[in-house]
Amino acid sequence: MRFTDYLSEDCICPDLTARDRGGVLHELAGLLAARTQAPQQQLEEQLVARERISSTAIGEGVAIPHCRSEKLRKMTACVAVDREGVDFGARDGRLVRLFVTLASPTHAPGTHLSVLARIAALMRDARLRQALVEARTAPAIRELLVRAEDAYLASQARPDASTHALAH
Repeated sequence: MRFTDYLSEDCICPDLTARDRGGVLHELAGLLAARTQAPQQQLEEQLVARERISSTAIGEGVAIPHCRSEKLRKMTACVAVDREGVDFGARDGRLVRLFVTLASPTHAPGTHLSVLARIAALMRDARLRQALVEARTAPAIRELLVRAEDAYLASQARPDASTHALAH
């Protein structure tokens, strides 16, 4: 199971226009709805409900908004970049510039959690985070994530391998 298998270029926004949390969630729900055919309003409500429980900002300028919906037939991810950053309630107080969003069917909680864990692991790489913010196109962002996930998986297969490297 690869996170990038659930991420298509049409679900990548290299330049968010929203300036606040609600606007970001609206744009993310729009990306997900366009890809999944699920109702945008329902996806947005579920993303907002999840944020009310606890912010999905994990620090270092990253948030991983996520939801599960009975309207979805398959898991879908989207990625959005906001170069200025948005206050998303991160514990470290930093503005969020990278949004990696996951929407899953309700019948797949284990896979949902596994993919969230993979996203979090990938986002620990400071070089990857910086490269994603600097990337200007959806294909470039997807390629960075594919390479990073390849390196991560290779490092997991070799316990002696050092930290996963971002290939340029």
